[in-house]
Formats: sequence, C-alpha cells, structure tokens
Amino acid sequence: MKRGLVVGCVLALLFISDAPVFSAAKPLGLRALLPTLSTKFSGGDEVQYLLTSPTAIALIGTLETTSSPLVVATSLGGSDGFIAAIDVHGAHMWDLRLGTSGDDVATTGYMDASGNYWVAGTSAIAPNGVTPASGLERLTVWEISSTGVLENTYTKDLQDVVIPTSMVLKGSNYLVQGNSSKIGSPTFSISLTPLGKFGAIKYSSVSAPANPQIFTSKSAAYNWLSYVTSKAIKGVLGFTPHQVTTVLIKSSLKGGNTIGIYSLQGTPILMRYQVGIGVVVVTDHSGTYLLTAIHTK
Repeated sequence: MKRGLVVGCVLALLFISDAPVFSAAKPLGLRALLPTLSTKFSGGDEVQYLLTSPTAIALIGTLETTSSPLVVATSLGGSDGFIAAIDVHGAHMWDLRLGTSGDDVATTGYMDASGNYWVAGTSAIAPNGVTPASGLERLTVWEISSTGVLENTYTKDLQDVVIPTSMVLKGSNYLVQGNSSKIGSPTFSISLTPLGKFGAIKYSSVSAPANPQIFTSKSAAYNWLSYVTSKAIKGVLGFTPHQVTTVLIKSSLKGGNTIGIYSLQGTPILMRYQVGIGVVVVTDHSGTYLLTAIHTK
C-alpha cells in the first residue's frame, strides 16, 4: 500500500538550520536523553499521532508489516491502522489493529472525558463488496475503550481520498479535518456525533498548514521547546561543531530563563505534556520511532 498522501501531508520531517536565539543565564551542559521506548518499526510502518492520559501513552499510526514489536495483534490484511498503549515507563499495556482485510490507515485521534479513544483514518472501499479498491475513500472512526476494547466503528463513503489530520470536540460533536484529493479542494471537514452519525462533508480550497518546525508544550512550572538545529546555542556546552542536533529546552514560566537543555535522538514529530506523566516527545530516527518521556511538574 503506497501512502504518499499520508507521508507527505502528515509526517514531513523538517529541521531548522538557523535555530531560535537562546542564551542561558549561566553556562549549561547539553545532556543526552535516552529514549523511553523504541518501536523498532520497519517496512514503512508509521507513527502518526499521540494521545496521553495520566496513566498511559497511546501511539496511533499505520502498519504495512504483519508483525511488530509494538503491536502484537494479528494482521487484518493489507495495511492496518493501529493504536498501542504503553505505561509511563514504556512497558506494553495493550494494542489493536484497526481496519479491514484491505488497506486501512489511522492518522489522528481524540480522547474523550471518559477516557475512551477515538481514532480517525480511512479505508479502501471494496467495489461490489469483492475487490479492494486502491483509493482510501471510506472515512473511518474507531471508538476504543480505555482498556483497549473496540467499541464501535463508524464509516462514511466518499468520492475522493481523504486523510484526517485532526479530531477535536466542537460543541457537543466531534470535528474531523484533514487533506483530500479532490481537485481544487485540498482540505475537508466533517462532523461526527458521539453516537456515530456523520454530517455532510465540507471541502475547502484553503491548503493545509505546513508541518511545524518547532514543537512547544507547557507544564505546570516550565515551558518546553523542541527542534532540530545545526548550530550551537550560546551559553550551552557540549554541542559538536556542525552536527545536526535535536534539542529539548526547559525554561521557567516566569522570566523565561533556560533551566535545562537536552539532546534527543531523531527528528521530533510529536510532543505533548501530560499531568501524571510529564513531557512526551516522539522522534523519527533512521526509519523507526523513539518515544522519550521526562517526568516533570
């Protein structure tokens, strides 16, 4: 299953050659952080979204391979969407493959107030129920319990390929937005009720925003910033000259003083702060994905 639309629109890997200007009040050392978890993915498997609760970290994405160290559930056929939950120390809790015997992708999600996971993606439509189609034209949302039980699957067949990139609660309903292959309408939005009823799809001529180069998050006491730089930062010791480095910067909420700076393996693609866990960063590292968690206030 070739997923160029997914890769190009969701997981573009970027880096900054000219880093934002930072300087520490006193000299700081660049400290290397070891990842909490490595997915050890291969063969085009991808992590595409991150959800967290005070007790679990959930990775959402798509698997091309039939076996994976992170996802032990049996392959459904073709490419499968997946959700895999780990604890705060990176230990496996549960996982699910999502989809049909054909091609399916999972690209974004939302956690509701009861702790259920809602995962959005698309599936290939089977014409006449016989041969799987190559186009991902069936918008699909899976509802999953906090313990990893698939509760419901909601679908809506469309005329164009769509790739969800965000799912949020808007009023009493969910709003799913993303990219489309419709000529002249590169983006779409659609509502979904908590009972699984889709509204009418709305296409837009407005292009999707560019993927971020700088990832930010805020905890109770600190600001967090992660990006890739090829230049050293003033007042920070330990940079290797002319070497591309992924940094995670910790600064105070009051005054913005830099308190700590860390180096991570890979290119950052996702970042979130979660009470009870801390700062969670997902990076892409030479074809696999690394999750690094820092327990912090």
